[in-house]
Amino acid sequence: MLKQLTALEGLPGNLNPNPRCAPINTFTDQPSMEHHPSMADLPYEVLTYILFKAPVKTLIKLRSVSKPLLSLIDSPCFIRLHLRYSIATSSNVTVILRRESELFSVSLESLNAADELAHPLMCYSNRIRVLGSANGLLCITNVAEDIAFWNPSIKKHKVLPFLPVDRPCDHGMSVCGARAYGFGYDSAHDDYKLVRISQFVDLESEGFASEVKVFSLRANEWRRVEEMNYVLCYLKKNGTLACGALHWVVTKKFKLDEVDQIVSFDLTDENFRELPLPKCLEDQRVQIEVGALGDCVSVTADYHDVRVDVWVMKEYRVKESWFMLFSIARTEVVGSFKYLRPLAYSKSGKEVLLVVDNQRLVWYDLRKKRVKNVKILGMPDLFEAEICLASLVPVEASRRGYGKKHNLSEENHKKKRDDFLSEGFKLVL
Repeated sequence: MLKQLTALEGLPGNLNPNPRCAPINTFTDQPSMEHHPSMADLPYEVLTYILFKAPVKTLIKLRSVSKPLLSLIDSPCFIRLHLRYSIATSSNVTVILRRESELFSVSLESLNAADELAHPLMCYSNRIRVLGSANGLLCITNVAEDIAFWNPSIKKHKVLPFLPVDRPCDHGMSVCGARAYGFGYDSAHDDYKLVRISQFVDLESEGFASEVKVFSLRANEWRRVEEMNYVLCYLKKNGTLACGALHWVVTKKFKLDEVDQIVSFDLTDENFRELPLPKCLEDQRVQIEVGALGDCVSVTADYHDVRVDVWVMKEYRVKESWFMLFSIARTEVVGSFKYLRPLAYSKSGKEVLLVVDNQRLVWYDLRKKRVKNVKILGMPDLFEAEICLASLVPVEASRRGYGKKHNLSEENHKKKRDDFLSEGFKLVL
């Protein structure tokens, strides 16, 4: 079994993560069968240390090998450790491509073939929408507004309680002008949240009102939060997740000549705040789109027939930390295009994957200022793209600190184990 484990891609061959652990033989040794150590001889911590760097597909296969491996890989501690490693090393990153009611997944590192995903919602011969992604969970919905949190890697999902729209009759608003969603992770409460913004417009007075509701996975319920006093610029545009907050492009008034700006919704304190723009974009009537690159908020400024500038905010909410990552002229480098959006950095950080006209993907070299076309087997000819981690994260809420009282000695044992694994994780990085 040890020989089979170490033959798997991505698993180290000689590892002793902590001097306090008993020494183990080099896995490349070839002892006779009667002296070959069994998997049970490995300490729990050492086996965890070996496996948490493995790809998700490998771990899913290993779950069926034995009950001890199943118990280990399904444990909350291991799932958290694997997720932290994936985020810190930009591993297990996938690109989700959506065409009408079809969803496809392709590895960001290889970008070689698109695998079709069997999503859990009825599509009613219509389209499926991806509302967002966080830690390997996708939030998807259909035309009937059924909504599900779904982990395509482990093929588990949870359908959310249906939520009707409450029209704010007391405001005299009768027209639903926009509906937007945002999905993200609240790290302070270990909770996954979906935000729904419904806006109502009075066409005569140009006034507006909004209804904002948040679904909490831990509470398994929708609740109403403070109203958003801004107008959404783009219909059905999802909120962008970055730095623990969701972001939308908005204006302060329901008027065509208003300057665009960005508003954020903090997933922990559940408050709306304005996000400062680069100084050169503050008073310009330029079309902007908010996105995320790596761990940072990004803004794409589209100067129509001239060029597209991409800005990145190095330090969240610090206006002076904005810097221009690159600028692409409309007729140069990429070729003629109508729409361009940065999607993700390459693993080296030297290239940016761009979506062009929702029809093709290209790598943009930040140093050479050149592009390289991406050819993916099975890629749809027209698509929307979303970045998603492949992870083991469950779609059921974490109940740590809730419910029945646990045995104190067991809790202490788990804490010591988590502390050990955290130290090992830091050593790896």
